[in-house]
This record gives sequence, structure tokens and C-alpha cells, in this order.
Amino acid sequence: MKLLVKIGILVFALVVELILSNMLNFNTVKPDLVLIVVICLSFISTSEEGIIAGFLGGLLKDIFSVHLLGMNALVKTVICYLSGIIREKVFSQHLLWIVIISVFFFTIVNNGIIFLLLNALHTDYDFVGVLKKTTLIQAVINAILAPLILVGIQKLFSYLKQQG
Repeated sequence: MKLLVKIGILVFALVVELILSNMLNFNTVKPDLVLIVVICLSFISTSEEGIIAGFLGGLLKDIFSVHLLGMNALVKTVICYLSGIIREKVFSQHLLWIVIISVFFFTIVNNGIIFLLLNALHTDYDFVGVLKKTTLIQAVINAILAPLILVGIQKLFSYLKQQG
């Protein structure tokens, strides 16, 4: 049941990101809702469940992406692994601030790793230009949305726990 709920959350985040991307567009910068959700899930769940959520979220995003198949799955799996390590090292009462900082940092890491992978495949991708134009703005937008998504997921899980 809990696995189906997590998959449903990932699919919902992807659908919102794909369908409403024009509404969520801030000066050609779109928030990466799947990245925010997988980081939040990795902070709420166990490390193994977070890694699985990262892989599934990245794979779902790869299916609808112009990048190579598996690139987002790899990057988001690594990010969820690192998020799980961070979650084990911090106190739970500071979780909201840690998630905000982590989402900001991991947005930059996500785009950086994708740049390195694309660069290794000899694509013409200007990371410094993208960093200046979109990555930092996307990191700020993702960090602003992260606490809202985290609290929403926590409330959904607590509601489901009460119901069954």
C-alpha cells in the first residue's frame, strides 16, 4: 500500500510537471517537481525506499525526457542515496530546514551531473551559461517549493496511517 502511494505521488508530480509546465514557468525556468518529491521521500522513508523512489522517479522522467534513457534515473538514484546519508546524520526536528538546503544543493548537483554525463557523450552543452541563466533560479524555486511538498507528503502519510 505504502509503495503504491509513493508511486502515485511520483506519477502525480510528473504529470503536474509535464502538463502544467507552462503555468509553472518562471522566465524559462521550470521547477523539477520529481527531484523535490524524491528528495522528500528519501528524507521521510528508509534509505532503501528513498533510493528506489529516486530510481523510479528518474526513470519516469527519462521516459518523457529528451535526454538519454537512464540519465535521470542514475542521477536521482545517487541524489536519493546521498539524501539518505544526510537524513541519518541529522536530527528529525530540523528536517524542514535540511530539506530546503538539500533541495537547493541537490538541484545544482543534479544539473551538474547531467552536464558531466552529456559532456562525456560529446554533446554541445554550455554548463556555465546554463548555471547562470537557469540552475540557480531553479534551485531557489525548488527550495521554496520543497517545504510545501514535504509537509503535504507527511500529511498524506499520516492520514493514510490513521485510516488503515
